[in-house]
Amino acid sequence: MFTVKVPVAIKLILTEGTKKGITGEINQAIQGIQHELEQIEFQARKALQDAEQHGPEAVQGLTARINQERGARMERREQLMQQLVQIQQSEIGAEINGGQVESTVDIRVGDNWEEKVQVNEIVLKDGVVVEIRRAGL
Repeated sequence: MFTVKVPVAIKLILTEGTKKGITGEINQAIQGIQHELEQIEFQARKALQDAEQHGPEAVQGLTARINQERGARMERREQLMQQLVQIQQSEIGAEINGGQVESTVDIRVGDNWEEKVQVNEIVLKDGVVVEIRRAGL
């Protein structure tokens, strides 16, 4: 016997409560990123003043790192804003992606590989398992 890990997709049936919870989480994450951007700006001003003492190359290198950090945060914020719009536009009762977990499967000689490792889905409604099914069925 051999044990392998297989992915299990989590699907959420969208309810008013789920929609409100997801919207709140996304808004909180957006606010967190906004706070990080403000911190970057604050720290950047001080760091750039310090870097000026070491010459233009130090300022240029620091500016590039600051812009990279700022860009990464802004990209993540934009992704979250797109997710927020998608959730807000989704209808109650729709199935949405809720992430993925791993499950372990015991494999024995003679087992049908495709049946054993075929991706499964767990469907949740307000945190309660309402269905376990093969993906795509």
